[in-house]
Amino acid sequence: MKKSHGLLLAVILIIFNSCIGLSIDIQMNRDGSGKLLLEYRISRTIETLGALDGNTSMPTIPIGREDWERSMERVRGARMTSFSSSKSGQDTINKITVDFDNPNALLQVLDSPGESTSIDMNNRIFKIILKDDSIKSLNTEFDERLLDLARMLFSDYKLAISFSAPSNSSLTVTDVDGKEINPPARADVVSTGRKVSISVGIIDLLDIPNGLGLRFNW
Repeated sequence: MKKSHGLLLAVILIIFNSCIGLSIDIQMNRDGSGKLLLEYRISRTIETLGALDGNTSMPTIPIGREDWERSMERVRGARMTSFSSSKSGQDTINKITVDFDNPNALLQVLDSPGESTSIDMNNRIFKIILKDDSIKSLNTEFDERLLDLARMLFSDYKLAISFSAPSNSSLTVTDVDGKEINPPARADVVSTGRKVSISVGIIDLLDIPNGLGLRFNW
């Protein structure tokens, strides 16, 4: 891939135009180093996105080991320590482990443009924007009947994010401006503890009216 948009931003944009499930587990050490575990399942019909080198009309995501190796070469302070790929039904399931030396390296892997994530190490705050107004506008591009069909066919595709640190952490669900809001109705949320997490259906994100963000404190 010649053009990098950051994994998180690319995947979040793509899931509203195709079918993909994503799991992100962030393990943060006191000094800001840590481990990132990724698992994503992607329909084989859009695997060609990983080969769209230089395409400027849509974001690309790493598909195979070579894609990941090329992507990680551009990130200082982070390295891929394991990669595996398997087939299940019509999906390809990739599992990747990345070790990062500092928070900036983590952000480069997740969101190289810096549009969806931020970390404040002084106050121990990590923020992620999962849905903003630009993504919300994508809803208008779909016929309601098509959305109903997508809800039925892709109901098992989820976006799951977890975070852990040496001390107890907390997870707050917010709008895009950082104001606390109620989690999506069908989301599974663990808001306090050594490991906090949220899991929400990909299709359910389309029904959130005012954007969605996450704030992790540790």
